[in-house]
Amino acid sequence: MPNLKLDLVNRLNNEKYYEELELVRLAQEPNMNYKEKIDTMSNRLERLATLNSQLGLVNQYFQEPEQAAPQAQPQAAPAPVEAPKGKVHQGQSHGE
Repeated sequence: MPNLKLDLVNRLNNEKYYEELELVRLAQEPNMNYKEKIDTMSNRLERLATLNSQLGLVNQYFQEPEQAAPQAQPQAAPAPVEAPKGKVHQGQSHGE
């Protein structure tokens, strides 16, 4: 069964990756009209902001269901474990 959340997140992350690459490429483009470069970079930043918001919303709306704690089943109490006599444990001043 396809995982809707995972597919959506992957698609948005791919789009974000290519938008970031394009933003860097535009910033380094020496032969582009300055005003056109500013406008185009602004549009890329708007798209990146939208993608970041979409990723946040996907995580908000498609939260993983919390694992329900298994109901505790009554168990017999474990037998007490006795320490060997004469052995000194941390915090004791002498062996008992």
